[in-house]
Amino acid sequence: MGHFRPARPLAATRRRAHSGADGREALARLAWERRSTGCRASLLSVHPLYIPSQGSCRLNPRVIVHTPVPASDESGKLARDPRSRLQRSLDEGRAVITVELAVPATVAHEVVIERARALLRPQIVAVNITDGLRGRPALSSIAAAAIITHADLGVEPILQLTARSRPRNGLVADLLGASALGVRNLNCMTGDVPENSTDLYDVDVFALIEMARAFPAGLGMELLGQAEPFCVGAAWSPFADDPAYELERLVRKRAAGAQFVQTQPVFDARALAAAVDRMPAALGDLPIIMGLAPVRSSDHARRLTGIPGIVIPDRLLDLLDGATSEDDAAERYWAYLDGELEWLARNVPLRGCHLMPIGHSKRSMRQQSTFERLYACAIKITGPSAAAAAAN
Repeated sequence: MGHFRPARPLAATRRRAHSGADGREALARLAWERRSTGCRASLLSVHPLYIPSQGSCRLNPRVIVHTPVPASDESGKLARDPRSRLQRSLDEGRAVITVELAVPATVAHEVVIERARALLRPQIVAVNITDGLRGRPALSSIAAAAIITHADLGVEPILQLTARSRPRNGLVADLLGASALGVRNLNCMTGDVPENSTDLYDVDVFALIEMARAFPAGLGMELLGQAEPFCVGAAWSPFADDPAYELERLVRKRAAGAQFVQTQPVFDARALAAAVDRMPAALGDLPIIMGLAPVRSSDHARRLTGIPGIVIPDRLLDLLDGATSEDDAAERYWAYLDGELEWLARNVPLRGCHLMPIGHSKRSMRQQSTFERLYACAIKITGPSAAAAAAN
C-alpha cells in the first residue's frame, strides 16, 4: 500500500527497477521470502516505488506481493480454505467479538490505522468499517477497509456496504473493488438517509445481499482473475417500532443469503430475549452478534434514543437520573450492564458481541477506560470461545 507507479513505459520501469544495488538486494530478499514462506512469487510481483522528491523509481524490497501456496492434504492434492477468519469462526460455532470504527473525513491512511489500533484487543476478530454513518460524508469505506487489510493489524475488516445512493452498476463496482483489495467480509445495509435527501434506491438491501453472496459468478459477466467469496452479514434492529415488520425483513435477508446479523446496541436483556423468541424457524441458526455501547449520563442516554432502533428502558433512565456526577452515572451503568449480560449469558443463545464505542475517536484516558470496560463486558458473553476465534 502507498506506492506509486511511475508514468513511464513498463519495459523501462522493469529495467530500472531490476538494475543496481537496490534491485539486487530486492531480488535476494524475494528469493529468501520465497524459501522461508513457501509462497510462489514472481519478478513481476516486485513493485517499484516512485519517489517524487527524487524523480526516480527505486525498488522497494518490502513491497512484495505473494501468492500463497495451499497446503497439501493427505492425498497430495492442494487444499485451501477460501473462507475468511470471521466466517470460519462462525461456521465452527465459536463466538466472536467485533468492533465498529467510524471512518472520519480524511485522506491520511495513518489516521485510519491509528483509530483502528486504538480499538484492537486480543479477542477482537474483526473491525466494522462504517459507510457514511448517519448520512455524513467520510472517507470511502472500501478505501478504509483496504487500509486495514494491508496494515497487518491482526484483524479483518467488515465492510459496511449500503444500498443508499448507489445504482446497481456502482454496487457491482464496489464488490469488484472490495474483492480486488482483499476485503473478505461485508455487512449489507440499507444505509442512513441524509437530511433533505432525495435518494432513490436502484437496488434494495435484499438484492444487495443476493449480489454479494452470488459474487462473482452471479454478476452475469466474465470476470478477469479469480475472486474469493464474501462472508455476508446484515443488520437487525430487534427494538424497531414495528418488530413484526423488522422480523419479516430479517427473514428476507436470511433468504437472500445473510450469514450473520449484528444488532443495534442492547440495553434491555429481557426485551432482546423476547425478540429472539419471536424469531421464526425460517431463520434457522442464524448467528446473532449483539451490539454493546457505553452510556455516560442520563442526558447521553436520552440522546441515544433518538437513533433509530435504540431503546433504553425506563429503569435504566431512572437509575442514571439519580447519579450525582458523570462518573457516578458511568459506574451505575456498568453495574446495570453487568447484571443484564449475566442474565443474557444464561438465557439467550448469542454468537458474539459487536462493540460500538460511540465518540471514541479522541483517545482520551477516559475514553480508553470506557472502551476497556466495554470490552470486558463482551468477554463475559463470549468467554474462551472468542479467544479461540481470534487465534484461528
